[in-house]
Amino acid sequence: MNAPNALTRPSVPDHVRPESVVDFDLYRDHRFEEEDGLHEGLWRLIQETGQGIFWTPHNGGHWFITDHELLFQAAKQPELFSSTAMTLPPMPADQEPRLIPLGLDPPVHGAYRLPLMRAFSPDIIKAMEKDIRAFAAELIEGIRPNGRAEFVEAIAEPMPIMIFMKLMGMPLDRLREFREWVYDMLSPDNDRRASSYVHVHAMMEPLIREREKEPRDDLISRLVHSEIDGRPVTYDEVQAYCLLLFAAGLDTVANSLSFGVCLLSRDQELQARLRANPELIPEAVEEFLRRYGIVFTPRTAAKDMHFGGVDICKGERVLLMLPAGNLDPTAFPDPARFDLDREDKAHMTFNSGPHRCIGSHLARLELRVFYEEWLKRMPRVQIDPDRRVTYRTGLTLALDKVPIVWDAAA
Repeated sequence: MNAPNALTRPSVPDHVRPESVVDFDLYRDHRFEEEDGLHEGLWRLIQETGQGIFWTPHNGGHWFITDHELLFQAAKQPELFSSTAMTLPPMPADQEPRLIPLGLDPPVHGAYRLPLMRAFSPDIIKAMEKDIRAFAAELIEGIRPNGRAEFVEAIAEPMPIMIFMKLMGMPLDRLREFREWVYDMLSPDNDRRASSYVHVHAMMEPLIREREKEPRDDLISRLVHSEIDGRPVTYDEVQAYCLLLFAAGLDTVANSLSFGVCLLSRDQELQARLRANPELIPEAVEEFLRRYGIVFTPRTAAKDMHFGGVDICKGERVLLMLPAGNLDPTAFPDPARFDLDREDKAHMTFNSGPHRCIGSHLARLELRVFYEEWLKRMPRVQIDPDRRVTYRTGLTLALDKVPIVWDAAA
């Protein structure tokens, strides 16, 4: 636990003004525990500091942005905020993971983004709805007679992760092992992170080699046989695609589902309203995404600059705190309140600019279909009063345990 005033000037670079320094630790901030919730702790940070760009000496020292407009500007300017080094705390340059296309800047970024844009086109994703709905119904019916469940383990992890693993063509019997690798990827410990990259590359190698010889109807095959600027993609490039997809596909939607069901289980009025009015579920999905953003995105300053009223030096890490942008009161009135009737739900959860999330169509489809099936099939659900909701923080905000109960006879 970090004491709120445990900062010393020697830990802060000379160009950083004292008023810009904030004691914030992405991985273990005291606000998360004291407020008993990740977004609640983030909201307290915003209330204490206001919106803007600040410096923290934790995790190697870095800037972090909480202002909606500044986040939008930073995301739109890769010439200032580069994606070529994105670990936090920073890893040595030779250990930085290669992530395609996320770890590339324009203009080369666009050519590498095209194969994924084709693979995740709206028409392809829409064709998956029937299978996604059937799988969601199967998982829900599997727990409904029990009267209680730990939602993350029973639904939130297997549903989107199994769908993604099938899409990729990955082995389905290693879900738990793969999730542990994702946890290691998101750790502040360099050894754990480096080990996870090795594991993923080793697991992907035989799959990539098999698809080179015998393509299948899966995403790995599409990537293996794609082209970049008219030339065949290389093996190393396919590995870099797969590393990014592995990290994104096995974590973010699972986290969104967990936060959404946690809120529904605590808000009986909202639960009843959506059950009675399923046509409101798409609007609810957007407000879930706004209120419970998931990903903090590191960037590296590409040059010395004056941005947002502060001086940033080339090479310094800058954390785009997208969930904080969703809680900016200048962009969203009363932002900490979940408001199904909110007129403007244009959130930053899927980022903006050239690195806007390619998988957003799939994520929205999975979330909408799940809530339709969940509210149709499940009776009134509540948080288990005898167990605690637990969380995990870092570059993604996540709930580890969401214990729920319901009347199985209802």
